[in-house]
Amino acid sequence: MAFNPAEELENEKAHALIKEILSMDGEFIVSRHAKERMKERGYTLHDVEYIFLHGTITGKQFVNSAGNWRYTITGPDLDGTDGSAVTAIIHRNAIVLVTVLS
Repeated sequence: MAFNPAEELENEKAHALIKEILSMDGEFIVSRHAKERMKERGYTLHDVEYIFLHGTITGKQFVNSAGNWRYTITGPDLDGTDGSAVTAIIHRNAIVLVTVLS
């Protein structure tokens, strides 16, 4: 089935797809901005993956310039501290980490 990143997904479907991409060795791209914010805020890639796998989608927004939906997922990191990460599903088997929030 073709995937259209401009098509809005229900939160449960979006979260299931994000988890599937992470667990099935899909492509996990980290933006330059996200790398900078991760360093600033003390996150590792493993922290972000944990938030994605164990958190909850708390927001979503369509970004016209990118032509896709961005999903904010909030939950505990590996230390148990709540944090948030923003991702976009760009392909059926690829996500981009846009930023992390403290």
